[in-house]
Amino acid sequence: MIEAEVSGVSVPRFPRRDIADFARRAIRATERLGAAKFRASDVSIRLVRDAEMIRLNFAYRGKKKTTDVLTFEADDSYADPGASGRPLGDIVISVDQAKRQSAEQRHSLATELRYLILHGIIHAYGFDHETDHGEMNELELKARDRLRLV
Repeated sequence: MIEAEVSGVSVPRFPRRDIADFARRAIRATERLGAAKFRASDVSIRLVRDAEMIRLNFAYRGKKKTTDVLTFEADDSYADPGASGRPLGDIVISVDQAKRQSAEQRHSLATELRYLILHGIIHAYGFDHETDHGEMNELELKARDRLRLV
């Protein structure tokens, strides 16, 4: 069983248990698509406000503005040799930015958070839409389809 820890800001009508369940499903979907470069044992998701995201985005990317999701991949040094997988990493999501994006896209905050969790998971497997040639986007669309996120 993949461990999924959810912390930070509470989201109305999307309890942490459901967020963790979705993260596990998204990891399994990514693995079934053959895109996972390793078997994940756990993932951490932290939901924050814009102020915290601005601080993190500046500290790690040098950008003094908010963003919707930041992913911090775990490396092999965090792997437990006896475990059946290794940690995927930490995904940080700005709930404030997700609210704005859900309003723009005219879907629920929970749907937007699902999109961002999946996006963060795919980043944690080493994909980068800023440098690849559409591979991450293609994978994300296939995973959304598999997860019935349309």
